[in-house]
Amino acid sequence: MASFPSSLKSRAGWAKLLELKRSSEPHVHQIEPTNSCPYSCVMCPRPGRMEREVGFMEMGLYRKVIDEISGFSEPVRKKEIELFHFGESLLHPEIARMASYASGKALNITLSVNAPELTPPILRALMESGPCRIIISFDGYDEESYREIRGRNADYLKASENLEYAAALVKKGLPHTRVSLRIIRLNRNSPRIDEFRKRYEAMGLPVEVREFFPWTEKELVSLGAVQKYPPFMPCPFPWQYLVVQWDGTVVPCCRDYNGVNPMGNVRASTLKEIWNGPVYAAFRDQHITGDYGRNSFCKGCMEIFYTEG
Repeated sequence: MASFPSSLKSRAGWAKLLELKRSSEPHVHQIEPTNSCPYSCVMCPRPGRMEREVGFMEMGLYRKVIDEISGFSEPVRKKEIELFHFGESLLHPEIARMASYASGKALNITLSVNAPELTPPILRALMESGPCRIIISFDGYDEESYREIRGRNADYLKASENLEYAAALVKKGLPHTRVSLRIIRLNRNSPRIDEFRKRYEAMGLPVEVREFFPWTEKELVSLGAVQKYPPFMPCPFPWQYLVVQWDGTVVPCCRDYNGVNPMGNVRASTLKEIWNGPVYAAFRDQHITGDYGRNSFCKGCMEIFYTEG
C-alpha cells in the first residue's frame, strides 16, 4: 500500500487537498444526450433500477451548456467532456449535431457507444462532425459471453460487422477522429482479455481495459475486483467534476443514475453558480465529515469504496 503524509491520514486532510485543487470553474465530466438504452448489462445498475423519466436533451439546452463551458479558462475548457451518462447516446437523433457544435467550440468531446449501434452511416456522420474521440464498448469475446454481459439485445454479429468497418477506416487513417475499443474487466471475461486485446489490435483497433467498479450497488461487487480509495480519502468526485443529465439536472457523480443528489438545474442557473453554490458546499461537507444524513446513496457507495486504514 502506498505511503501518505500525515496530512492525508484524515478525511479533513484529504478534503483540504481536494479543495486546494478545485477550480472555480467546473469540469463538466459528462453531458447526457439521453438516458434511453436498449441494453441490460450485468454490471450496470440501470436495468430495473432507474426510476427517473427517460428523455432526450433539447438542443437549446445543450447549446446553453456548451456555450458556458466554451467561456471557461483554457485548463478547464480543454478537459475531456463525455457525451454520455446513463444511456446510449447514439439513440439521440441529433447526436452528430451535438458533437459538431462542441467540436466547433474547440471542446474535447468523447463518446462511449455500444458496438451494434455504431453503424457505418452514424460513424461517418460523427467523423464529419469534427474532432472527437469514440470509445466502442464491447465486453464479450464471443456471442455467448457478449449476450451474457450486455443482455439479450446485444447483437454480436452486428457488433462485429461494425467493428470491422471501423477498423478499416482506422487503418486508412482518421485525421480528426480517435477510435478505440474498451472492455471492462469482469470475472466473466478476465481470462480472455489478453486474447481479446491481441485480436482487435491486430485489426488496427487500440484496446483499453477498464477496471470494473460496481457503481453504488453492493450486489454487483461479486462481478469483479473492486479497487478501493486510499485510506481515509473521501469520495473525490464532489471536488473534481459535475454531470449534466438530459433534463438539465446537475448531479455531482457519474454514478447517480436516478439524480438523487441534485445540485441544481442549468435551466435556472449557470454551471459555475451551481458548482460554487451552497447546495454543493453542503454536499462536500457530508464527505468531509462522513455524516451523510439522509443521503443513503453516497453512504452505501462509500461502504464499498472507503478505507479507514
